[in-house]
Amino acid sequence: MRDALQEEISEERALGRAVSRTFALYGYEEVGLPAFEYLDVISRGLGHVGPELLLRFVEPETGHIVALRPDMTPQVARLIASRWPDAPRPLRLSYLGNVLRRRPERARHDIEVVQCGIELVGDEGLEADLEVISATLGAVRAAGLKDFVVDLAHGGIAHGLLSGVSGELRAALLADLARKDQSRVASRAERGGLERELVRTLAALPELQGGVEVIERARALPGFAPALPFVLELSRLGERVARAEDGPRVVFDLGETRPVPYYTGMMFQVLAEGPGQAVASGGRYDELYARFGVPRAAAGAAVNIDHLAWAVSLGRKEPPPRLRVLVFGAAEAPTNDEGQKGLATLRAQGIPAAPLFRATSRADALEYARLGNYSFVAEMSGGASVVLYRTSTQAEVARGTFEQVAQFIVARSRAGDPAFGALHG
Repeated sequence: MRDALQEEISEERALGRAVSRTFALYGYEEVGLPAFEYLDVISRGLGHVGPELLLRFVEPETGHIVALRPDMTPQVARLIASRWPDAPRPLRLSYLGNVLRRRPERARHDIEVVQCGIELVGDEGLEADLEVISATLGAVRAAGLKDFVVDLAHGGIAHGLLSGVSGELRAALLADLARKDQSRVASRAERGGLERELVRTLAALPELQGGVEVIERARALPGFAPALPFVLELSRLGERVARAEDGPRVVFDLGETRPVPYYTGMMFQVLAEGPGQAVASGGRYDELYARFGVPRAAAGAAVNIDHLAWAVSLGRKEPPPRLRVLVFGAAEAPTNDEGQKGLATLRAQGIPAAPLFRATSRADALEYARLGNYSFVAEMSGGASVVLYRTSTQAEVARGTFEQVAQFIVARSRAGDPAFGALHG
């Protein structure tokens, strides 16, 4: 868990709005989901989740076990099954909220994650997969991310190769593949009595990462036939993603096995410099909705707002300016009638403004403004008249009535003057 200061909160909300607006432009309608969810809903969607990985407790009124949600996709499935089973297909829904995930490896992993995601429910095939990826890429671009890679994988590859393997051995091998541990994969597969060709193919999976050349390398493996249809499907999807306008660089990871167990088809990640983890990820999960009694093909994605903020910040030379005005008067308090009217005038124009109750001089006010992250100081000079000073340079930039100063700030902000930042709202 972590706290966040004003700069982080402002950026998080701005990025969340940018991502949500883009999803809305693709036809996705936002739904609200509770922070707590019944454990049986989570288990139905994610399979067995160990108690050490959930923050859970007994709901006092009913005695049911509830948990802070680790994933929103099962919640959307529960919502559709219980409240909208006859919804038109395809159904396009979006969400914005926090999920909480306890992980065995704590280093560099936040437990609380802010997500903005989409669910395309009731449609399948290449075009539906492409829509989910396109909407996600449009969202991260709208938020300011320019340089990124799309990593494509398929949930059917490893599962197809292991279709004839028993449950316990199968689960262990999938876990080894998720860790990219080739030696452990090979030794476990050999001890499990798997055929030599299959052992070689499984051990080679973690190396099948890169451009289109990995498709041919996979096809050449003698034991790869059960997974070949999934690889060809992934190859077609990669071609379409790369051919799109402003198409990103596409790489393939044929050995990827996502820790979320419900993926059955294509999987993708948006990778960018900075966070060391995916900025966004998603995939296809055609079997999930049947667990809730409403069989539907489905695909979706979620943007990690914290990771997006990190990646976007690396592309900026300096943080975006914040517009805040501190109002003070050396001879008269900003809490008098004229000061209150002036504060209201600034705020009515979308200019954040606060009074400084005690200041003996302009120098004191400017020092407080510097420490308090106020970009401008408005000094009352008698009645409704003020003089506006820039905090960083301490230079006068405008003078007049509060109304005239407000209009000046609005004009400079809308003209894109970087010293004035953006208006509120």
